[in-house]
Amino acid sequence: MTPRLKYLVLFCSIMFGGWIAVALAQDSMAAFGLKVDELEKYMVESLANGYIPAYPDKKVFKAASPAVRAAFVRNTLNWFKSYTETDAFKKDYAQQRASAKPAPPKASTADEKYAAQLAEQRQGLEKMRQEVAQMPPDMQKQMQPVLKQMEAEMEKQAKDPKMVELMKQGYEQENVSEQESYQNQMATWENKYPENPKVLIASRLHQFMDVSQSVDFDARMVQKGKLMKFADPQYESQTSEWKLCYRAGREPVQAARALVGEWLAQLEKE
Repeated sequence: MTPRLKYLVLFCSIMFGGWIAVALAQDSMAAFGLKVDELEKYMVESLANGYIPAYPDKKVFKAASPAVRAAFVRNTLNWFKSYTETDAFKKDYAQQRASAKPAPPKASTADEKYAAQLAEQRQGLEKMRQEVAQMPPDMQKQMQPVLKQMEAEMEKQAKDPKMVELMKQGYEQENVSEQESYQNQMATWENKYPENPKVLIASRLHQFMDVSQSVDFDARMVQKGKLMKFADPQYESQTSEWKLCYRAGREPVQAARALVGEWLAQLEKE
């Protein structure tokens, strides 16, 4: 067999093995009530919001043995890892990242904003004149002094240098506040959607490792009213993620930590 043919056979074997692994993982996920198409649909949004959208059917998961649960966790995480390396995920991430990007504030100077305000006031006064013109004569007579007073106040304000200066200073401060708000929104966006999705994935994996390392799977539960709660108040005050790991069980969490550790090591090398 020529070297080239050997390489081709090896490549096909690897690809075939990968397809088999993905198919088996999807079968395992489906058996626990997970739908791949739905996971793909919400993957980016879920990662950006701080979690992975993989919640198996509670009854099926609870009925399964610890070994089967651990296998399900490994299969699911392997599927997640494979999917985040696809072009489909990268394209979806780029699109959602772009759509979530904050829009910059409209570029308007204090002079432009003040001029726009005057124009809006005059348009409002003109509209009121038109509405008054449609009223009965006696109502028109009553409204004329109101219109004249409004017009006089408007012109007085427009011709008062101190008032004009105060208005423009207010708009200048408004521009500063809008720019600061935009910069804060951009910082939040960049943190939530880093340019490289692997940075976000690594962040979520680290969060899982931090939460899961302190779970006491031997913690005792006691009946309190209609609910089961931790006997130790310290455990009862833990986060929902910590409690989710506890409910998942020792074997599944250990399997997840082992695979996540390998995944993180790979990401850090890239």
